[in-house]
Amino acid sequence: MANGDNLRRIFRAWSKRDDVGFREAAEDIIKEEHAKNHRLLADDLERLLLNGTAQSGRLKHATSYEIPKDKEKGLPLLDIANPSKSWNELIISAKHLKTLKQIATEHHKSDILRSFGLSPKRKALFYGPPGCGKTLAANVVAGELSCPLVSVRFDAVVSSYLGETAANLRRVFDFVKRGKWVVLFDDFDAIGKDRDNHFEHGELKRVVNTLLQLMDSFTGDSLLIAATNHESLLDSAVWRRFEVISEFPLPKQQDRLLMIKLFLKAFKISKEYMLSIARRTSGASGSDIELIAVEAARRASIENRNNIMKNDIDEAFELYSSRLKVTQNKTISKKVRKRGNYK
Repeated sequence: MANGDNLRRIFRAWSKRDDVGFREAAEDIIKEEHAKNHRLLADDLERLLLNGTAQSGRLKHATSYEIPKDKEKGLPLLDIANPSKSWNELIISAKHLKTLKQIATEHHKSDILRSFGLSPKRKALFYGPPGCGKTLAANVVAGELSCPLVSVRFDAVVSSYLGETAANLRRVFDFVKRGKWVVLFDDFDAIGKDRDNHFEHGELKRVVNTLLQLMDSFTGDSLLIAATNHESLLDSAVWRRFEVISEFPLPKQQDRLLMIKLFLKAFKISKEYMLSIARRTSGASGSDIELIAVEAARRASIENRNNIMKNDIDEAFELYSSRLKVTQNKTISKKVRKRGNYK
């Protein structure tokens, strides 16, 4: 048990809303428990302190654990943010929504599961075209669990030095297992590629082997979410490491209609116009639909109107079509440079 002086300090700091004093007293209590060899209690207090600091928006003071960095460039290997999205902002099929809510429920009731010798699901893979809600879903689940969202930065993790990418992955896993987080591995195919691909070098195969070992041995309280737009590139062994696999496909017309209502909820728009947008966006992603809706809203706002008119929609689609043409041409050019021809 912590000594009386530290208990008085922490209660005094709490009553005065003294964040710095509260943190200093809490850290002294943790040191006390470590000195008494009460490791489980000390580790639990440390996790609570770090997660509480992150959730309160004071991430810059979350110094209990130093964020790991890449030795080559000195860049942080991950970013920590407060989740800002809610369930009503996530428009996906009822089946997949139920799956996500089940994951959240298991983590909320982890104590009950553990009493039966079970644990909540800790590893999920989201796949599908870009802009279809994978990152958003991770943010929503983090918010539901009141956990910070940790995003792994593959621009820093992937190193040109031999063996350093695998070492960076170990640093990431060592960090996240010490707290309770929702950890997002976006663009997961950067490190989970098929080892049987003859075009990949030996270093990448060693990285995949390391990744599989780290996933197998992971026992932390965090939820790991991998997301990819290129599921065909993943190694077959990687798929088997996930307890949940969810596809995020392009939205159907009914979902597109719900998205339009959400993005334009502050504006008046007729059912006819909303249906028109939903029909015209066949094959578009959720982020594409948001871009069109927001552009129409901008044009109405500039004219000091709170209603969406036909010309707002037409001009928004014109901008979207121009942007789509450019991005498609860039994609083709990239494939030509990479392969020498385009098929």
